[in-house]
Amino acid sequence: FRELNRHVRSPLWYGVWDMVLAGAVECRLESASDLATLLNALTLRDKEQKDQRVICEASENGLKFTAQSAGKDVTVLGWIFKDAFTEYTFDGAGEEHLHFKLPVAPLLSCLNIFSERAVLAMRFPAGAHELRFTLEEDGATTECRLRTLLLDEAPVPIATFRAENERLSIFRAKQPEIWHAALSEFHELEAPDVVLKVTFRPATAPDAPIVTLRASTIGSDAEVELSQSSLEDVELAEHAAVAGQITHSYLLSSVLGGCLKAAKESRGLKVRFNQEGVMSNQFILKSRRRQLLCEALICPMAEAAGIKTSAMGGMGANMQSIPAEESIGF
Repeated sequence: FRELNRHVRSPLWYGVWDMVLAGAVECRLESASDLATLLNALTLRDKEQKDQRVICEASENGLKFTAQSAGKDVTVLGWIFKDAFTEYTFDGAGEEHLHFKLPVAPLLSCLNIFSERAVLAMRFPAGAHELRFTLEEDGATTECRLRTLLLDEAPVPIATFRAENERLSIFRAKQPEIWHAALSEFHELEAPDVVLKVTFRPATAPDAPIVTLRASTIGSDAEVELSQSSLEDVELAEHAAVAGQITHSYLLSSVLGGCLKAAKESRGLKVRFNQEGVMSNQFILKSRRRQLLCEALICPMAEAAGIKTSAMGGMGANMQSIPAEESIGF
């Protein structure tokens, strides 16, 4: 235990504020791999964030995790709701939410000490600067402690994805691996300035392409078409149906960095586009117990969308944030 605690805690003492958490959170998961799966989906392939941290928001409803790219054009949200835990206790000490930052890499290292059968008990006790959790499997027990960065005020809310009465363009993949396979085709083209164009058009025949993904570089290009037979629940927003099709442009690195890991671990997928071109990828992740929900929001390139910024906070910064159940929309 001593060696483990030294290994886990040593890189996490910097950047901690001199304040303590008034409230407390205690919970128990049947499988530690569920939390590991969710954190993996939130791990962005961002070279500018060497020591990535995610914001954890605890409330009476459960735990919500948020990761954002350095350029703020990618935001990935994850939820473990209260009913997914075998035990869950929240004491906000008068606050509806508690917010703190968790270091992703050390936490994943600890969660993967045992197999997916390991039971996880997790505590963020009042008056502490650290997350404490215990892994148990076949009589063996490991205890870990991670220093966290406590936030004394809530983070700036993410802009609302869907405006009131707005009709979205939507499709759902019949098999979730279709989306992962489609995105993987562009892996070799990934570079800082490569653009991925996504075109969405009405169905004209069962084998006709509804969604087309296209990217090109000086030396090569790639195109993937998804036909009506591979998709379901296809809806095209009115403005797009009138125009005949819609095309939005995104940085390829942003799409792959925000979606590829979640797509690989998903067993359900819905993709949505709002009128500004923000793409929402909603995933039901594989888990041993209850559903794990994850949503990746990708901003279109500013020039293509006709907006001033590609940052999530820049679009509709004055808008109200929306609850998880509305955002997920499954």
